[in-house]
Amino acid sequence: MAKNYLQIVLLLTWLLLLPCSLLAEQEGQRLLPFKGYDLNGQPFDLQQSIGSKPIMLVFWASWCPTCKTEVPKINQLAEKFQSRGMEFIAVNVGYNDSVERAQAFVKKTGMSYPVFFDAKGMITEQYQLQGVPTIIIADKQGMIRFKNYAAPDITEATFAQLMAD
Repeated sequence: MAKNYLQIVLLLTWLLLLPCSLLAEQEGQRLLPFKGYDLNGQPFDLQQSIGSKPIMLVFWASWCPTCKTEVPKINQLAEKFQSRGMEFIAVNVGYNDSVERAQAFVKKTGMSYPVFFDAKGMITEQYQLQGVPTIIIADKQGMIRFKNYAAPDITEATFAQLMAD
């Protein structure tokens, strides 16, 4: 009896979560544009980059310990590939966070790329995030090629694929 109950609960949970996973941005889909100002007050419009260069979006929160450990990895990738045309953009999800905490986190961890604070959760909702950190990488055409909870190793071959026309 308990086994059947557990199976029913798991099935119902899966059925309830399935629509969320279908809506979430997945590999093979196009990046969704957003615009606003970064934490330094600089204007930014992602639409201007989609279709012209590879893009890494890094969704994070200041209270997330894994987010902190991912920053050095992403900084290394930015150091290696940013000057070669890849764009790196961080988005603080805003949930249970503040601009002040986000700024302190950026300073403490040495993030070397533009950072946005998603105060109203609009970008986070648009991308249907299910946790932080979430890393999304799109190729030069704006198609999502990677989505996961940790920064990948980007080899020269992978970078060449992301830059391909």
